Amino acid sequence: MYLVKGAAYAQTHDDYTRYMASLTNVNPALEAYLNEADPALWSRVYCPGDRYNIKTSNIAESINSMLMKAKGYPITYLIEFITKTLGRWYWKRREDALSLTTTFSWGVELLLAVREHYADMMKVEHIDGWLFHVRGGQRDCLVDLEAKSCSCGVFGVEKIPCLHAIKDVKSAGWHMSTVVDGYYRKDYVYASYAANTMPNVEHAPIGPDIRCIPPIPKRKPGRQKKSRWLTWLELSRKKGTKPRKTQKSYACSKYRQPGHTRPNCVSNIHLIVFNVLWLISLVILIVFVQVAEDGE
Repeated sequence: MYLVKGAAYAQTHDDYTRYMASLTNVNPALEAYLNEADPALWSRVYCPGDRYNIKTSNIAESINSMLMKAKGYPITYLIEFITKTLGRWYWKRREDALSLTTTFSWGVELLLAVREHYADMMKVEHIDGWLFHVRGGQRDCLVDLEAKSCSCGVFGVEKIPCLHAIKDVKSAGWHMSTVVDGYYRKDYVYASYAANTMPNVEHAPIGPDIRCIPPIPKRKPGRQKKSRWLTWLELSRKKGTKPRKTQKSYACSKYRQPGHTRPNCVSNIHLIVFNVLWLISLVILIVFVQVAEDGE
């Protein structure tokens, strides 16, 4: 799985080829399956479009987890629940975008600050007004600020300057907003949630007052069953629970030995036998003393 993840997130063709070669040595069938599945659909380096560092385009699980509370209700309530939830989400994100005091979103600003800290340790050589050669880090790279690309591959995929590009921007005296893609700006974040989700409000009918009332479902007795199985992520978020109930392993609380409990402990059986024998001996002794006194 480590090799598959490395090939999927590889920034350059050389890294992708290296991970796939290692995967071929470990599991040739899996490597053949991934190639047949079209690397353009699952690898970052062969993606024909701009992913902007988004790992997946599937948001079905996010919506699915949100609908878990309303899935057992009629369709009218389900639609109303979706409308109110999306309206609340959009309003919250619009407020967060308006409250930004920086040029970009807070995640991008934090990433740039961290990369700028490590970029100060590198050395840069000017080739011309756009091309730079940066030495330091894991590899020496060639940066083209006009094409917004770097030989490490990070700048071209994320559309955010990598360590090498940040060093070049600071060396050239440019502002960071000239190399960061505009989709990371706070106005783009606000525009993403600019649409309003209107609630279902009662209004006067235009034609005859004909209302289509949904049928009243008859609830079956007992607990309602759900056909959906929880994902591993949902199971892991449940604290103190396990996917399957496991048999508890009992151990003796006295000697910490597994396989038995304290009432069935071997030491207790020995103690009981010793007490019984001692009691029998005491009774015999008393009887013997009584017989001796009667003889006298």
